Amino acid sequence: MDKEMSNWEAVIGLEVHVQLATKSKIFSGASTLFGSPPNTQACNIDLGMPGVLPVLNKEVLKMAIKFGLAINASINSPTQFARKNYFYPDLPKGYQISQLDSPIVEGGFLQIEIEGERLKKIGITRAHLEEDAGKSLHEEFENHSGIDLNRAGTALVEIVTEPDFRTPADVRLFLGELKQTVEYIGASNCNMEEGDLRVDANVSVRRSGSSRLGNKTEIKNVNSFSGVERALSLEISRQIATLDAGSAVGQQTLLWDDHREELRKMRSKEESHDYRYFPEPDLSPVRVTQ
Repeated sequence: MDKEMSNWEAVIGLEVHVQLATKSKIFSGASTLFGSPPNTQACNIDLGMPGVLPVLNKEVLKMAIKFGLAINASINSPTQFARKNYFYPDLPKGYQISQLDSPIVEGGFLQIEIEGERLKKIGITRAHLEEDAGKSLHEEFENHSGIDLNRAGTALVEIVTEPDFRTPADVRLFLGELKQTVEYIGASNCNMEEGDLRVDANVSVRRSGSSRLGNKTEIKNVNSFSGVERALSLEISRQIATLDAGSAVGQQTLLWDDHREELRKMRSKEESHDYRYFPEPDLSPVRVTQ
């Protein structure tokens, strides 16, 4: 890897989904207890049934603000919610309540310690609140998929970093620092086996010394720090080999198979998604007092 990287530099940015440690969901009173039988913890609000109205969980807001203060960020007031429209079988409403403009947390940083001595600052672009989707189950059903909506409506904070990472090892150090910070302020249990912390990584490579960004690929939903590091190392090597062979790196979304230690293509990546965001009509903007 080191020899491969001598003429190349990786550029990596992260999107980290952290499930907040509230007893009820972000917009309903349904329980968030892990391990309950499928579809026993999704109420009419989580399912988007006609006539229901979401109500913001105040503890979710407090936890997000504590995280923003912990990373030296700005807290936006007012902060507002938006509808992010897309279809997926485990998204029963056909849209996700998230944040686009004026997210609760904007800016900030965390520092990691490189080789025990040098501090490196990793910029955080934003952290916004949103509801989780349900879960598709494939293993239990032959030729079919099941849908468990217990997780639908669970409170998430999505943390988006600047593309400040140059090595997979730096990414692992940052994730450890992030986990420690979130646990310390009591915002999440960060139990990765239960899906409390999930990582998407965007990665591209470029010639050493160049400021031009290469085509990036996205590695989706990795739920272990070692898995993120191994997946990134494998993808960086693949991109370098592709470019050295005179070919172009295509934009695509990849899934990491931890058991087989391999990346699988999920879909070709478009330049941008059309989520048709618009302000959530059922939730007023939230003003945060000093």
